[in-house]
Amino acid sequence: MKPHLKPLVKNLLSSRQADLLAAAPADTLHAPSRPYPNGWFCLAFTDEVRPGSVTTRPLAGAEVVLYRTANGTLRAVRPRCPHLGAHLGVGGWVEGEDIVCPFHQFAFGPDGTCVRTGYGEPPPKASLSPYPVCEANGSVYVWWHALGLPPQWDVPLFPMDDRQPFSHDTFDLAGHPQDVIENAFDWGHLPTLHGLKGLDIEGAPVAGQQVGAVTATARGTMMRGFRQSYTLTVIGLATIAARTVLPRGAGSLYVMLHATPTGPGRIQLRFGTKLELSGVPGLPDRMGRAAVMPVARLLSAVLQRVASVDTGADLLMWHHQEHVEHPKLAKGDGPIGRYRQWAQQFYTEPTGGPAAPRPSRTEAIRAEE
Repeated sequence: MKPHLKPLVKNLLSSRQADLLAAAPADTLHAPSRPYPNGWFCLAFTDEVRPGSVTTRPLAGAEVVLYRTANGTLRAVRPRCPHLGAHLGVGGWVEGEDIVCPFHQFAFGPDGTCVRTGYGEPPPKASLSPYPVCEANGSVYVWWHALGLPPQWDVPLFPMDDRQPFSHDTFDLAGHPQDVIENAFDWGHLPTLHGLKGLDIEGAPVAGQQVGAVTATARGTMMRGFRQSYTLTVIGLATIAARTVLPRGAGSLYVMLHATPTGPGRIQLRFGTKLELSGVPGLPDRMGRAAVMPVARLLSAVLQRVASVDTGADLLMWHHQEHVEHPKLAKGDGPIGRYRQWAQQFYTEPTGGPAAPRPSRTEAIRAEE
């Protein structure tokens, strides 16, 4: 990273918001025009939704209440109580397997149906409005679709040890998920913004598939002084998951980058790091991993701080970036045109709003040649 960028990045990381007086956020300079994409979006890391907890998170101009029952069942619902409209995330609580409304203490079971009232009368025929929710790779995903359609695909699972959580941070930014996920295919910024050297990278999204992969080898990554190989897995317009297998079977390093649309031209950026070390020789794998987990968690927190500096440079760019619908691409930029064509599968024209403009396939491919 160039030295003059470091003070700006440190200011962003310390404030949790890119509130920089030198330039206005992108969404204040030009009205956001791109719709929300369809797909699975991360609203929390798993350790943020503990048994008995109730959490409210923004998603696509609305709110989602996440809660986990005493037995560990995860649920995501719209905030409104069907009785008289109280917000379940403002004073609501979990009682066993039920979530209880703070207004009249109506309780709703894991399937969303009302099971009792706060004053002993028979419950009405009423149910909460659920969102599809899943847990994968230490992250909590909620499905959103412009037309309210059910999930069309699944989030892939990585060979992680779920007992160890991520070290993570969340930032509120101007931006759009498509521009964040484009980072995986914007190969030109890796040496210029992040200082990677000897970069050998390949991969492009495949039409009709919701998950793509990029493989790379480079020097100048978090493992300073080593030539490091890693795989980036792109999950819809929501997640870039990086996995590095450490030398000599020492373990794996995972870095998760989640972009979640919260409102027009705004996103929450969740960033997490987890180092999983191999077990102790002579012990069964699960026991060996547990033995070294305290060290792994400590190192994960350290690596999260190191990685945040590099990722902070990207956050700085996204917060002030104006989306260029027809970019003047150069050789060496990476398969950005192919990515943008691939990204169109995640949009549905919503009522009263235009779909994202589609560059012609010929134009997109020609720009990369």
